[in-house]
Amino acid sequence: MANPIYADFHVHTHLSPCGKPQATAEAMLRRAQEKGLAALGFADHVTPDRIPGCSFYDRQRPHILADLRAEIARATNGAHVEILVGAEADYTIAGPRCLDAAVLAQADHVICAASHFHLPTAPLPASAGLMLRLARAALVLPGVSVWAHPFHCSQVRPLSPILDPVGEAELAALITLANEREVAIEVNGGAVRREDYRQAMDRFFCLAREMGARFTVTADAHSPDHLDRIDLALDWAHTLGLRDGDLITAQELGERQSRKVHPPAGSDGL
Repeated sequence: MANPIYADFHVHTHLSPCGKPQATAEAMLRRAQEKGLAALGFADHVTPDRIPGCSFYDRQRPHILADLRAEIARATNGAHVEILVGAEADYTIAGPRCLDAAVLAQADHVICAASHFHLPTAPLPASAGLMLRLARAALVLPGVSVWAHPFHCSQVRPLSPILDPVGEAELAALITLANEREVAIEVNGGAVRREDYRQAMDRFFCLAREMGARFTVTADAHSPDHLDRIDLALDWAHTLGLRDGDLITAQELGERQSRKVHPPAGSDGL
Protein backbone atom coordinates (compact mmCIF):
# COMPACT_ATOMS: atom_id res chain seq x y z
CA MET A 1 0.00 0.00 0.00
CA ALA A 2 1.32 3.46 -0.92
CA ASN A 3 2.31 5.83 1.88
CA PRO A 4 -0.67 8.23 2.18
CA ILE A 5 1.63 11.26 2.53
CA TYR A 6 3.16 10.48 -0.88
CA ALA A 7 0.43 12.44 -2.64
CA ASP A 8 0.37 15.42 -4.97
CA PHE A 9 -2.51 17.91 -4.93
CA HIS A 10 -1.13 20.41 -7.47
CA VAL A 11 -1.16 18.77 -10.89
CA HIS A 12 -2.11 20.48 -14.17
CA THR A 13 -3.40 18.90 -17.36
CA HIS A 14 -3.68 20.04 -20.96
CA LEU A 15 -6.82 21.91 -19.85
CA SER A 16 -4.61 24.56 -18.24
CA PRO A 17 -3.00 27.09 -20.61
CA CYS A 18 0.38 26.18 -19.12
CA GLY A 19 -0.24 22.43 -19.42
CA LYS A 20 1.57 20.47 -22.10
CA PRO A 21 -0.44 18.66 -24.80
CA GLN A 22 0.82 15.31 -23.45
CA ALA A 23 -0.59 16.11 -20.00
CA THR A 24 -3.77 14.10 -20.45
CA ALA A 25 -5.53 12.70 -17.42
CA GLU A 26 -4.58 9.19 -18.54
CA ALA A 27 -0.89 10.06 -18.92
CA MET A 28 -0.70 11.87 -15.58
CA LEU A 29 -2.42 9.01 -13.78
CA ARG A 30 -0.18 6.44 -15.43
CA ARG A 31 2.93 8.31 -14.27
CA ALA A 32 1.48 8.71 -10.78
CA GLN A 33 0.94 4.96 -10.56
CA GLU A 34 4.46 4.27 -11.82
CA LYS A 35 5.79 6.51 -9.04
CA GLY A 36 3.63 4.84 -6.41
CA LEU A 37 1.66 7.93 -5.43
CA ALA A 38 -1.23 7.30 -3.06
CA ALA A 39 -3.30 10.20 -4.41
CA LEU A 40 -3.27 12.64 -7.29
CA GLY A 41 -5.05 15.98 -7.02
CA PHE A 42 -5.63 17.75 -10.32
CA ALA A 43 -5.65 21.53 -9.97
CA ASP A 44 -6.13 23.18 -13.32
CA HIS A 45 -6.41 26.96 -13.52
CA VAL A 46 -10.02 28.05 -13.13
CA THR A 47 -11.61 31.46 -12.70
CA PRO A 48 -15.35 32.22 -12.57
CA ASP A 49 -15.17 34.99 -15.16
CA ARG A 50 -12.83 36.30 -17.86
CA ILE A 51 -10.16 38.67 -16.62
CA PRO A 52 -9.82 41.73 -18.87
CA GLY A 53 -6.30 42.08 -20.23
CA CYS A 54 -5.22 38.57 -19.22
CA SER A 55 -5.84 36.12 -22.07
CA PHE A 56 -4.33 33.30 -19.95
CA TYR A 57 -7.75 32.90 -18.31
CA ASP A 58 -9.97 33.42 -21.36
CA ARG A 59 -11.13 29.79 -21.49
CA GLN A 60 -10.67 28.73 -17.86
CA ARG A 61 -14.31 28.64 -16.79
CA PRO A 62 -15.61 26.17 -14.16
CA HIS A 63 -16.90 23.83 -16.88
CA ILE A 64 -13.38 22.46 -17.34
CA LEU A 65 -13.79 20.63 -14.01
CA ALA A 66 -16.66 18.63 -15.52
CA ASP A 67 -14.62 18.12 -18.69
CA LEU A 68 -11.73 16.75 -16.65
CA ARG A 69 -13.98 14.41 -14.66
CA ALA A 70 -15.31 13.00 -17.93
CA GLU A 71 -11.76 12.51 -19.21
CA ILE A 72 -10.76 10.80 -15.96
CA ALA A 73 -13.75 8.47 -16.17
CA ARG A 74 -12.52 7.27 -19.55
CA ALA A 75 -8.98 6.79 -18.24
CA THR A 76 -9.32 5.16 -14.82
CA ASN A 77 -9.92 1.54 -15.69
CA GLY A 78 -7.86 -0.31 -13.11
CA ALA A 79 -6.35 2.84 -11.58
CA HIS A 80 -4.95 2.40 -8.06
CA VAL A 81 -4.48 6.08 -7.26
CA GLU A 82 -7.00 8.12 -5.28
CA ILE A 83 -8.12 10.97 -7.52
CA LEU A 84 -9.18 14.48 -6.57
CA VAL A 85 -10.42 17.05 -9.05
CA GLY A 86 -9.62 20.48 -7.72
CA ALA A 87 -8.84 23.95 -8.99
CA GLU A 88 -6.08 26.53 -8.74
CA ALA A 89 -7.54 29.95 -7.99
CA ASP A 90 -5.52 33.10 -8.65
CA TYR A 91 -5.90 35.85 -6.09
CA THR A 92 -3.01 37.77 -7.65
CA ILE A 93 -5.00 38.58 -10.78
CA ALA A 94 -8.67 38.27 -9.83
CA GLY A 95 -8.71 39.13 -6.13
CA PRO A 96 -11.74 37.84 -4.22
CA ARG A 97 -13.49 37.14 -7.55
CA CYS A 98 -11.06 34.26 -8.21
CA LEU A 99 -13.40 31.82 -6.49
CA ASP A 100 -17.15 31.43 -6.30
CA ALA A 101 -19.88 28.97 -5.35
CA ALA A 102 -19.88 27.35 -8.79
CA VAL A 103 -16.21 26.41 -8.48
CA LEU A 104 -16.54 25.27 -4.87
CA ALA A 105 -19.53 23.10 -5.76
CA GLN A 106 -17.44 21.14 -8.28
CA ALA A 107 -13.95 21.11 -6.74
CA ASP A 108 -12.66 18.46 -4.35
CA HIS A 109 -10.06 20.97 -3.15
CA VAL A 110 -8.89 24.49 -3.95
CA ILE A 111 -5.31 25.69 -4.01
CA CYS A 112 -4.81 29.43 -4.24
CA ALA A 113 -1.89 31.38 -5.66
CA ALA A 114 -1.07 34.89 -4.45
CA SER A 115 2.18 35.38 -6.37
CA HIS A 116 1.41 35.03 -10.09
CA PHE A 117 3.17 38.31 -10.84
CA HIS A 118 4.34 37.07 -14.23
CA LEU A 119 0.87 37.24 -15.81
CA PRO A 120 -0.48 40.26 -17.71
CA THR A 121 -2.24 42.87 -15.52
CA ALA A 122 -0.50 41.58 -12.38
CA PRO A 123 1.35 44.16 -10.30
CA LEU A 124 5.05 43.65 -9.70
CA PRO A 125 6.07 43.90 -6.05
CA ALA A 126 8.80 46.44 -5.32
CA SER A 127 8.84 45.24 -1.72
CA ALA A 128 7.34 42.49 0.39
CA GLY A 129 4.34 44.59 1.36
CA LEU A 130 2.26 43.67 -1.67
CA MET A 131 3.18 39.99 -1.40
CA LEU A 132 2.18 39.89 2.25
CA ARG A 133 -1.14 41.67 1.63
CA LEU A 134 -2.10 39.34 -1.22
CA ALA A 135 -1.15 36.25 0.78
CA ARG A 136 -3.18 37.43 3.76
CA ALA A 137 -6.24 38.08 1.61
CA ALA A 138 -5.94 34.72 -0.18
CA LEU A 139 -5.69 32.82 3.10
CA VAL A 140 -9.00 34.20 4.39
CA LEU A 141 -10.85 33.52 1.14
CA PRO A 142 -13.61 31.00 1.96
CA GLY A 143 -12.95 27.58 0.45
CA VAL A 144 -9.17 27.74 0.03
CA SER A 145 -7.42 24.63 1.34
CA VAL A 146 -3.81 25.00 0.09
CA TRP A 147 -1.55 28.06 -0.17
CA ALA A 148 0.16 27.45 -3.51
CA HIS A 149 3.91 28.09 -3.89
CA PRO A 150 4.22 30.79 -1.21
CA PHE A 151 6.00 33.93 -2.50
CA HIS A 152 7.31 32.11 -5.59
CA CYS A 153 7.28 33.79 -8.98
CA SER A 154 9.66 33.69 -11.94
CA GLN A 155 9.47 37.49 -12.15
CA VAL A 156 10.65 37.97 -8.57
CA ARG A 157 14.23 36.74 -8.46
CA PRO A 158 16.25 36.69 -6.37
CA LEU A 159 13.66 36.54 -3.60
CA SER A 160 15.93 37.12 -0.60
CA PRO A 161 16.31 40.92 -1.03
CA ILE A 162 12.53 41.22 -0.84
CA LEU A 163 11.78 38.73 1.95
CA ASP A 164 14.82 39.15 4.19
CA PRO A 165 13.60 42.50 5.62
CA VAL A 166 10.30 40.92 6.67
CA GLY A 167 10.22 40.37 10.40
CA GLU A 168 9.45 37.06 12.06
CA ALA A 169 6.26 38.49 13.55
CA GLU A 170 4.87 39.27 10.09
CA LEU A 171 5.62 35.77 8.83
CA ALA A 172 4.20 34.26 12.01
CA ALA A 173 0.97 36.21 11.51
CA LEU A 174 0.50 34.62 8.08
CA ILE A 175 1.24 31.15 9.41
CA THR A 176 -1.20 31.67 12.28
CA LEU A 177 -3.84 32.68 9.76
CA ALA A 178 -3.16 29.57 7.65
CA ASN A 179 -3.51 27.39 10.73
CA GLU A 180 -6.73 29.07 11.83
CA ARG A 181 -8.22 28.80 8.35
CA GLU A 182 -7.08 25.17 7.90
CA VAL A 183 -4.96 26.03 4.87
CA ALA A 184 -2.00 23.74 4.19
CA ILE A 185 1.27 25.34 3.09
CA GLU A 186 2.70 23.98 -0.13
CA VAL A 187 6.30 22.86 -0.60
CA ASN A 188 6.38 23.19 -4.37
CA GLY A 189 8.79 21.05 -6.38
CA GLY A 190 8.94 23.57 -9.19
CA ALA A 191 9.96 26.35 -6.82
CA VAL A 192 12.46 24.39 -4.73
CA ARG A 193 14.53 23.56 -7.80
CA ARG A 194 15.92 27.07 -7.43
CA GLU A 195 18.58 27.61 -4.79
CA ASP A 196 17.60 31.27 -4.35
CA TYR A 197 14.05 30.21 -3.41
CA ARG A 198 15.28 27.64 -0.92
CA GLN A 199 17.61 30.17 0.69
CA ALA A 200 14.94 32.84 0.91
CA MET A 201 12.22 30.51 2.22
CA ASP A 202 14.16 28.34 4.69
CA ARG A 203 13.29 30.72 7.54
CA PHE A 204 9.60 30.78 6.65
CA PHE A 205 9.17 27.02 6.36
CA CYS A 206 11.11 26.30 9.54
CA LEU A 207 8.98 28.81 11.43
CA ALA A 208 5.82 27.24 9.98
CA ARG A 209 7.02 23.82 11.14
CA GLU A 210 7.63 25.15 14.66
CA MET A 211 4.15 26.68 14.70
CA GLY A 212 2.47 23.39 13.83
CA ALA A 213 1.44 24.20 10.28
CA ARG A 214 0.19 21.49 7.96
CA PHE A 215 2.06 21.04 4.68
CA THR A 216 1.68 19.43 1.29
CA VAL A 217 4.51 18.50 -1.09
CA THR A 218 3.74 18.90 -4.77
CA ALA A 219 5.34 18.75 -8.19
CA ASP A 220 3.23 21.53 -9.76
CA ALA A 221 3.42 19.27 -12.80
CA HIS A 222 2.49 20.43 -16.30
CA SER A 223 3.50 17.18 -18.02
CA PRO A 224 3.91 13.56 -16.88
CA ASP A 225 7.69 13.84 -16.42
CA HIS A 226 7.21 16.87 -14.17
CA LEU A 227 5.74 14.57 -11.52
CA ASP A 228 9.29 13.63 -10.61
CA ARG A 229 9.58 17.07 -9.00
CA ILE A 230 7.53 15.86 -6.06
CA ASP A 231 10.64 13.99 -4.93
CA LEU A 232 12.60 17.26 -4.90
CA ALA A 233 9.90 18.81 -2.75
CA LEU A 234 9.81 15.84 -0.39
CA ASP A 235 13.60 15.74 -0.04
CA TRP A 236 13.75 19.43 0.80
CA ALA A 237 10.84 19.09 3.22
CA HIS A 238 12.82 16.45 5.09
CA THR A 239 15.90 18.70 5.03
CA LEU A 240 13.77 21.36 6.73
CA GLY A 241 12.90 18.88 9.45
CA LEU A 242 9.36 18.11 8.30
CA ARG A 243 8.15 14.64 9.21
CA ASP A 244 5.58 12.49 7.49
CA GLY A 245 3.07 13.48 10.17
CA ASP A 246 3.39 17.14 9.14
CA LEU A 247 2.11 16.38 5.63
CA ILE A 248 -1.55 16.43 4.78
CA THR A 249 -3.19 13.33 3.29
CA ALA A 250 -6.03 13.10 0.80
CA GLN A 251 -8.38 12.10 3.60
CA GLU A 252 -7.49 15.11 5.74
CA LEU A 253 -7.67 17.44 2.75
CA GLY A 254 -11.12 16.13 1.90
CA GLU A 255 -12.33 16.56 5.47
CA ARG A 256 -11.05 20.11 5.57
CA GLN A 257 -12.66 20.99 2.26
CA SER A 258 -15.96 19.53 3.42
CA ARG A 259 -15.91 21.78 6.49
CA LYS A 260 -15.22 24.77 4.25
CA VAL A 261 -18.02 24.07 1.78
CA HIS A 262 -20.48 22.72 4.37
CA PRO A 263 -19.58 24.44 7.67
CA PRO A 264 -21.19 23.15 10.87
CA ALA A 265 -24.25 25.01 12.10
CA GLY A 266 -23.29 28.17 13.96
CA SER A 267 -19.86 28.30 12.31
CA ASP A 268 -18.65 31.22 10.19
CA GLY A 269 -17.03 28.75 7.82
CA LEU A 270 -13.47 28.49 6.54
